[in-house]
Amino acid sequence: MSGFAPPIWLAGDIAIVTGAGAGIGRATAHMLAAAGAHVIAVDKNAAAAKATLAGFPEQGEALAIDITDRVAARAMVEQVAARHGRIDILVNNAGIYPMVPIDDLDDAVWDLTFDVNARGAFALMQAAARHMIEGARIVNVSSIDSLRPSAPGLGHYGASKAALNALTRSAAGEYGPRGIRVNALLPGVIATEGTSGTPDEFQKIWADRAPARRIGAPDDIARAALFLVSPLAQFMHGHAMVVDGGLTITG
Repeated sequence: MSGFAPPIWLAGDIAIVTGAGAGIGRATAHMLAAAGAHVIAVDKNAAAAKATLAGFPEQGEALAIDITDRVAARAMVEQVAARHGRIDILVNNAGIYPMVPIDDLDDAVWDLTFDVNARGAFALMQAAARHMIEGARIVNVSSIDSLRPSAPGLGHYGASKAALNALTRSAAGEYGPRGIRVNALLPGVIATEGTSGTPDEFQKIWADRAPARRIGAPDDIARAALFLVSPLAQFMHGHAMVVDGGLTITG
């Protein structure tokens, strides 16, 4: 975690992190565990989820779930709630972003993108909220592409994340009176396994445009996720927090 030691804000909290096998999900799982949470690392790839727990084997569990299988996803939530008695934190991080120009986009890619990025997050949020009490927190990991396109070929991705933003706001309004905080986190361009195949010219353009003069690292987003689930953000409901090194302000 780049030498960053978070305060022990989350001691004893039960936290589910999806897409925890790599990138932002793995960094977030590590960050929450370092802050004291018991982390359930959820990923479609069982080996990757287990690898995430290597640094804190006694402070977490690895579960292999495809969140597009809503029956299995909801059953996972019920399993966690039955074992621990409650769920304190849900970080909906699992997502996909196949780069396909609109002219070449077919129903299968569109449907799968929405299935993972929007419907999967909805199913987990709905299921987890039933086991949350006052003080619980949900963070939906969206993207700056929900506000403006970062590159050609991501129209379906941006649309799915815009849907997630809208769902976040509605959920904040409905769950807030129950003491459950719901917010969205909008990363900019982050150096992960998923973006490693992005053309170098795009990565240089992004880095040159951002006031931070670099693209982000998974830890940049993990620290923001920690903030949103920490006591410091206790008055934040329905917020879409952009963490992009300033990329979206450059036009």
